[in-house]
This record gives sequence, C-alpha cells and structure tokens, in this order.
Amino acid sequence: MNNLKKNWGFVVLIVLDLFMTGAALTIDYRDFVETPFYLWIFVPICSLYPLLLAVNYAIYLWRKKFVQWLLNFTAVGIISYSLMALVFYSLYMYNRGFAWYEFGNIFWVLLYGSQIFVIWKYLLKIHWAGYASILIYFIAKDFLDRFSATYSYQRYGILSSFELNVFFVAVLVLHIFAFIIVSQRKEMSPMK
Repeated sequence: MNNLKKNWGFVVLIVLDLFMTGAALTIDYRDFVETPFYLWIFVPICSLYPLLLAVNYAIYLWRKKFVQWLLNFTAVGIISYSLMALVFYSLYMYNRGFAWYEFGNIFWVLLYGSQIFVIWKYLLKIHWAGYASILIYFIAKDFLDRFSATYSYQRYGILSSFELNVFFVAVLVLHIFAFIIVSQRKEMSPMK
C-alpha cells in the first residue's frame, strides 16, 4: 500500500489509460470483427497504446522497474501516432471541413501520446534484436494498413487512393523517425 501512495501518479495514469482502452475498444471492435484474426495484432491503435501504457505502469508498480522492450515499443508507437494524429486529422479536416469527431481524435491520441514525457526518463537501451522486432512490427503494420485494409479509414472508403498513399508514406516515415529517436537513447539509470 505504501508503494501505491508513493506512486499515486502511476495509479491515476493506469485508471485513465484503462478507461481510454475500454472506450477505444467500442470503436475498434468493428475493425476486429471485419479483420481476419491472424491480423488482429496489427489492427488496434487507439485501444492498444493506452493499454500498453497501463501495463507498463502496473509492471513498474509491481516489479519496481519497467520491461524495457515493452516500454520502447510503447514509446515508438505513442511518439509516431501523436505526430501522425496532428498531420492526418488536420489534413483530413482541411480537405473535408472541420469535424468534432476528428478534432476529438487529435485530442484523444495526444492525451495518451503526451505520456511520453512520463516514460521518457525510464527508457533504456535494449538488445539489437529487440529493436529489430519493434521496427519490423511497425513496418509490417504500415504495409498491412495500406495494402490489406486493416485501417478503418481505408476499409470504409473514406480516403482516396492518393490520400492513402500519402498517409502511408507519412506514417512509415514517422515510425522510422520515432524508432530512431527511441533507439538513440543513452543508457541511464531511472533513479537519476
């Protein structure tokens, strides 16, 4: 109990992130239903990263340290999707007019994305194989989102082929950019 009092901020973030996960699953549910089960690992975005943040914080409260591969994976995702939310939804509304739903999506993604400022000081270098698996996942996700219709905006015909290609390149570049930023972290103690 003393550990929870000392780390009450993580407890609050766990509750917030689990709430965000549950709320996002009500939207992502349709994507899971319409996607073959073997691609489910590549479907979620807005329900996955709040869940991973909550899991990271819970592990920290339990073990007094983070699982670095999971923390690095989460960091790459929240950095790249936060930047992409600013690009994607802004351009989407620029072309189609202002929409509260898309504006809310920007806020939603930035809310969990801003937690990079919480986890940044805890990121440590990991083995090259861990970095390779993270990079492979994000590149595979980008290609599947673009060419296998695992991304809902593509599946429902909301975006033109040109827009899909532009956003595919943008998110691919952002994933690689976020990966480089996270993988270049110097090894440092979480106690500093």
